[in-house]
Amino acid sequence: MRLIPTPHIAPPEPPLPATTPPASPAERRIGKYIVKGELGRGGMGAVYLAEQPGLGREVAIKELNRSAVADPVALKRFMQEAQVMARASHPNLVQVHDLEQIGDVNYIVLEFVRGKSLRDMINQGTLPLPQTFAVMHGVLQALDYAHRRAIVHRDMKPENVLLSEDGDVKVADFGIARLMDDSGAGSTATKTGTTVGTPQYMSPEQVASSKVDGRSDLYSAGIMFYELVVGQPPFTSSDADGPFTLMAKHVQAPPKPPSVHRPGLDMGLEEVILKALSKLPEDRYQSGQEFDDAMCRIADRLTPGWQRSLQPGADLAKMVPGATPYPGAIPAMAGMPVMPAASPIPARPVESIYKPTPPVRPAAKKTAGCLGLLGGVVGLSLGATGLFDALVH
Repeated sequence: MRLIPTPHIAPPEPPLPATTPPASPAERRIGKYIVKGELGRGGMGAVYLAEQPGLGREVAIKELNRSAVADPVALKRFMQEAQVMARASHPNLVQVHDLEQIGDVNYIVLEFVRGKSLRDMINQGTLPLPQTFAVMHGVLQALDYAHRRAIVHRDMKPENVLLSEDGDVKVADFGIARLMDDSGAGSTATKTGTTVGTPQYMSPEQVASSKVDGRSDLYSAGIMFYELVVGQPPFTSSDADGPFTLMAKHVQAPPKPPSVHRPGLDMGLEEVILKALSKLPEDRYQSGQEFDDAMCRIADRLTPGWQRSLQPGADLAKMVPGATPYPGAIPAMAGMPVMPAASPIPARPVESIYKPTPPVRPAAKKTAGCLGLLGGVVGLSLGATGLFDALVH
């Protein structure tokens, strides 16, 4: 019997398992906005990067958790101011696009600024003078615009000034400081007698817990200007001193002339800075525009072309003095005598520059409670700062 070999037939391979794309996580929305990620968290809540459907526009959404806001009256007032800012538009303000409320949580939809904060730039070293003028010009224009609409910032500091990648200056966070607690029109005082703001940049009237207006912001801007020009703020204190010492200096101590730290500094520039730091509001510039006009006259003389100094690729070396330095004499004309340079503004006695009683360090038996209240305010302010810094990263 002849056997015929049967060809080997391999068994069929098992079918490949069907591949299904992984399920995408549930899309989170805040109102109509699609949340793309969290930018950071602070005392007020979280800050989110989101996209506006249809427009494809990136926005920053700040969460204002009701539990973090001390006074519902302050929240209502702030939301009213946000509505005013949303109807307005200025190139040096972070634009308010929209307001959303979901349950007990309020959200503010803001322009998303890609860049860094002024604090980031200061930490990298002293800004060149042309860029200092450009930054202050943007800040003062923003403040003037808001003040003419009866909106006071209350917490002007480098953390709240954003610089975009295109060289634009944007002031963020108008009115946030009042959310800590402000039930009185125009007041920065809380029900417990503490003050709202950042001690390093507080105006004397903020320290004294009296009513403030736009001139308080201009004082804070003057502190920033001094810091940008000199490399340090006019008033400092150690950790051991605590905030009371720093706040008292705003009320009592005349600032050292900037030329003490920077010998040879233009005297005209020094006069502008010192006027902004006057203890009495009526002795300062009365509007952001007045402050800006005085500064721009100095900037045009010292560093022509300063307006372009923040633009990418700007050649700062070409922005050189184009006129006779202020400390020297003005050349005589037609036989007229030489006019001497103006002298720095002399410091006046403490009693003549501010009347309110400065803050007094609490007695020993009350130290913990009073310091705790102040620490809470400062902590909230620093928490809010984290939110603003997150917008630029």
